[in-house]
Amino acid sequence: MSQTTVLTGLLALAVGVGAGLVVLGISELRWEARNRVPRCTTCGEHHHRHAAHR
Repeated sequence: MSQTTVLTGLLALAVGVGAGLVVLGISELRWEARNRVPRCTTCGEHHHRHAAHR
């Protein structure tokens, strides 16, 4: 095995690991954004999307 082949393999592995970490980070951010209680545009309070306003 030549040194170039080993370095290319390590570079490919590092790129794969980096891409996997980016995917995990993005999915975690999406999960948090989906589960937080949003601010109401009618009254300004934090409650679930389909709360009844009286």
